[in-house]
Amino acid sequence: MQLPRGVWIRARNLTAPLVLGLLLGVPASAEELRYPVDVAVGPGGEIYVADIEAAALLRWSGNEFEVVAKGRGLPKTPLFGIRHIVPAGDGTVLASDPATMALYRITTSGEITAIPDDGFFVTPWGIAVDPGGDILAVDRVTGRLRRVRADAIEDVATIRAPRAILAESDGSLHVLTDRNVLRMENGDGEPLVQSPPFEFPHDFVRAPDGGFFVTDGYARCIWKVSPEGRVSVHVRGDPFISPQGLALSADGDLLVADAHARTVFRVSGGGQVLPLGE
Repeated sequence: MQLPRGVWIRARNLTAPLVLGLLLGVPASAEELRYPVDVAVGPGGEIYVADIEAAALLRWSGNEFEVVAKGRGLPKTPLFGIRHIVPAGDGTVLASDPATMALYRITTSGEITAIPDDGFFVTPWGIAVDPGGDILAVDRVTGRLRRVRADAIEDVATIRAPRAILAESDGSLHVLTDRNVLRMENGDGEPLVQSPPFEFPHDFVRAPDGGFFVTDGYARCIWKVSPEGRVSVHVRGDPFISPQGLALSADGDLLVADAHARTVFRVSGGGQVLPLGE
């Protein structure tokens, strides 16, 4: 599907005032976590956090969180509802924002540009980048899995209650829903989890054994899904309050963004949970 000319005009008009009025010269100032909803790790091991209350993308310096880009925190302005983030591999970070019905690209200097779309995103949620550089996003309200290319957007599948998406290095796709983990193939989703106990799953990552880890905010839990689809508790309860975003650190630990605890936790392979930096 070819994008209409007006879509590109809309994106350009949105980008100019952002860069010039809001984001030019964003300082690398420290920022306390307010409501972190996602965490991601860049190709060089950089740790990024999406903080929806701060309307900001933050980066861990090793001692504190620094602002990469910060919106105005007003309705209909970029990053007002920042939800999921993923490093694009070119030094930028992609962010979904269901509040503004858009996807954004954020540079290390803090510039935010809207990724041109066809105007049919309602609540873009989980996002990923496939090996070919295409952006994949699930829309939580419409249930559509969409592929965003430089010159076109296509609907790949319709999925009930999608939450997050993984684009594997071999080109395969997996989607976390409110009930299961699906392997996507030819527009169909094959459930992988046997007797899923999920209460309110938010995010998932691949486990070293080929299974998955899944965060569950209501259960205050990280579930472990074996390659055969069996589920066990990896870590549960305190200090978690509402574990949401999930990523693997460069050294193999789990990083968990807990919105209500206002903390990013590091979970070791042995299950020890500590705030990032401790």
